[in-house]
Amino acid sequence: MTSSTLPSSFWNLPLSNNSLTVDDRITFAVETTQFVIFCITMTIYLLIVWALIEAQKKRVEELSSPFFKLCLSTAGVDIWTLLTNYLGAMFPKWGWFVPVYLFLGNGYGRVYLYFAWSTGICQAMSVSVLASNRLSVMLFPTSFHKMWMGYRLWVAIAIQYLTGLLIGLATFFNEVQLFRNGKNGIVPKFLNTKLTNTFFAIGGVFLLVNCIYLVGTYCYLFLVIRRRQKKMHTPTPIIIKSRTKERAKMREARLFTMSTIIVGVQLCILILFIFKGADILAFTSDHDLYASINPYLLWVFSDSLRKYILQRLGFIKKNKNITSVTPITFVL
Repeated sequence: MTSSTLPSSFWNLPLSNNSLTVDDRITFAVETTQFVIFCITMTIYLLIVWALIEAQKKRVEELSSPFFKLCLSTAGVDIWTLLTNYLGAMFPKWGWFVPVYLFLGNGYGRVYLYFAWSTGICQAMSVSVLASNRLSVMLFPTSFHKMWMGYRLWVAIAIQYLTGLLIGLATFFNEVQLFRNGKNGIVPKFLNTKLTNTFFAIGGVFLLVNCIYLVGTYCYLFLVIRRRQKKMHTPTPIIIKSRTKERAKMREARLFTMSTIIVGVQLCILILFIFKGADILAFTSDHDLYASINPYLLWVFSDSLRKYILQRLGFIKKNKNITSVTPITFVL
């Protein structure tokens, strides 16, 4: 909005001190790119969610496993995170819908900051639950399906959501104030710096523990796959044996690639917590990256999901026998 059309209540807001010294053109280019990626990602994610929900209703065997149900609940966290970042941080920062945010007042700031903290923890827990699901495949290859059925699946989904929502309640103990920036936008901030630093310290420790768990889990999965690949000494024809080794190498490569991406994003957020201090808007980009990466991983690594979507959209003919190779969902 232009300065002349802004209500007087906007000018009564204190001016925000911007500690970042990045050129405005660079900032504009980065934020514009982020917004384009956000629009593309939301479109792809909603398409994947539609396909997964439809597959659950139709009981499509390849897409009805507990893993894909957990992917669906994780999608809810990611979409919630993306909407929180843009509706709560980026749009008001850019000066969009300023009268609406002024009308909502500090209540808007409290809700946004609560969701910003909560969704970050929910994202970390969602990735850990998915990793635990894959770990159970290796530890209990004959009974892992039973571990993720019925109420146990709902317990896993509750862990994904409730952990972040409960920890995020601590943000309500900190006072919140709306500030105006140099772009005629609004920025919500915590007022108690000491308490905010405590939040970041707790969040950093939580992310560190989560990173250690993910690294340990995926290293174990990788070692198990390597070990089982080396134990393939059964007398089989050369062609069959070579195909088996080829599949095993493909699984190994997919596991390594996907786990590296997931852990890498976790480490990026952890590093930002360490070096950026208590700037709540500073890790919006990392939240976007964290929330945006999953739909692309699903599309690239899940053959069954990709084929199902392409079939439903009419790009390929329906094939009754679909070979399913989902991301880290193989039972060896």
